[in-house]
Amino acid sequence: MLWLMLSCVLGYQQEGELTTLSIEQTRSAHYFYYDKALQSSVRILSINKDGYQVGHASGNYFKIGHHKFIISAAHILEEGIENVVLDYRNETKLHLVVLDTENDIAIFVPEENLKSIRAVDYRTSKKLDLTGDTVVHAGYPADLDKSVFHGSVASCGVTDFMMQSFALPGSSGSVVFDNKGSVVGVLSAIKMGMHGYSPFPQLHAGLVYVNRLRQYDRYKLEELIVQWKNLK
Repeated sequence: MLWLMLSCVLGYQQEGELTTLSIEQTRSAHYFYYDKALQSSVRILSINKDGYQVGHASGNYFKIGHHKFIISAAHILEEGIENVVLDYRNETKLHLVVLDTENDIAIFVPEENLKSIRAVDYRTSKKLDLTGDTVVHAGYPADLDKSVFHGSVASCGVTDFMMQSFALPGSSGSVVFDNKGSVVGVLSAIKMGMHGYSPFPQLHAGLVYVNRLRQYDRYKLEELIVQWKNLK
């Protein structure tokens, strides 16, 4: 509880007989909740065979030792479509290292180290039940620039969880962090459902499905990247 107490500044204002109490987040609170998600967030473009952008997704840039890589969702890959990461105004090709369609997880190594995005240290949470925990992710929903959102885990399973937060198409692949900066999962889908008399499904942008990354700890992931590099 000490870090929580230190992450807030209490301020008092008195006007006549009225006293108000304000609580302001300081830099330490900001670090735990947002920095890793924001610093590592990347925009992944989908390019067709004619060289035109036909969509985009999100991902995050990590490092383990001298190995640098990007994590996103497996469903962003399509036959005949090339995925590249935007680095300033340049497009850097992505090489696929891991394709886990069952858990909707894809791991890439960029052809060159990115200059505009900082790779953050990769560490996964070991916690089994995340229900009620605060989580955060950053990405590129719809036509928005890089945006950051926080929320809480509504329900949690062994391989996935649902969080109350916000996402739209384009957010897919955003890595979700806990409030200690550890990786907990990859944003996979938004809940859809029928409502009222409308014959069309509607997006529930506040209910977001996330696939967990517990099985890809730093040791397992480093092993997979080294194996891939040795086969090149």
